[in-house]
Amino acid sequence: MKSIDVFLIVYAALVFSTVVILSLLSVGTIDIYIALFAIEFFVASELLTPFGPAESRRKTIMGILLLAVFTVIIVERIVEILG
Repeated sequence: MKSIDVFLIVYAALVFSTVVILSLLSVGTIDIYIALFAIEFFVASELLTPFGPAESRRKTIMGILLLAVFTVIIVERIVEILG
């Protein structure tokens, strides 16, 4: 099995378990889901690092996008607390 396949299976399992647990806890805000998905992406990608150049480039682009979304969510929460 290729390393990208293992990464996708691990990440899918993490996302699925997060959705199940948060829905059992009746969490209704989407920003918590997205923040946890981003954290899971970074954890899974660091644990399963040996990618080729093409997969590494795609992982970097996806990581930048998820980090930007995560940063926007954190900034919104900080503004909400301070405002």
